[in-house]
Amino acid sequence: MSVDKAALRERFRAYRRSLNEDSYASLSKNIVDRIVRFPEIARASIVHVYWPIVDRREVDIRLLIRWLVDHRKVIVLPVMTNVHGEAAGASGTTSGSRLQHVRYTGEEDLRLNQWGVAEPIGRQPVAIEDVQVVIVPALGADRRGHRIGYGYGYYDEFLAGTPAMKIAPVYAACLVDAVPSETYDVPMDVLVTENDITKPNLSDSDPP
Repeated sequence: MSVDKAALRERFRAYRRSLNEDSYASLSKNIVDRIVRFPEIARASIVHVYWPIVDRREVDIRLLIRWLVDHRKVIVLPVMTNVHGEAAGASGTTSGSRLQHVRYTGEEDLRLNQWGVAEPIGRQPVAIEDVQVVIVPALGADRRGHRIGYGYGYYDEFLAGTPAMKIAPVYAACLVDAVPSETYDVPMDVLVTENDITKPNLSDSDPP
């Protein structure tokens, strides 16, 4: 029997709610430890990330962001926009897109938007064609690389326009054999759990 996206989202959210502080920190650290070993991360000069919503137990990649800072990478965060394409609190717009992509300049320069997502208060835009790696948030995913997001489609619009390597950190308990997918869904190149790495869209000869 197939499981619809709504049921999977609730299943994955329930797993997140089950995590205590120690488990959450340990799982997130193990995932980050695997990500930083990717040669593509070492070679990249510009990396697009998300700022985790820790209250919702989103995989905490703040250690990764600090690693990127220490290694002098340009770090980019998304800025969510309204339906008219105007960034909340910003004067600039990105035509046809509901995300802007802004340089991260430090945790002290982040503010929560109306959806509870931390965003940079500065507006130093970065062209998405310059991004080499994107760390993509996901509630869960399947082994073919299809992710379950939050249902708003922001990331699929963005990912469809970038050739960057797409890496999704996912808890092993939220990696399943198959999730429903649509033609507009953009599959991940790499899925990283606390236990292993799955590369559905990279050849077996690619470095681990």
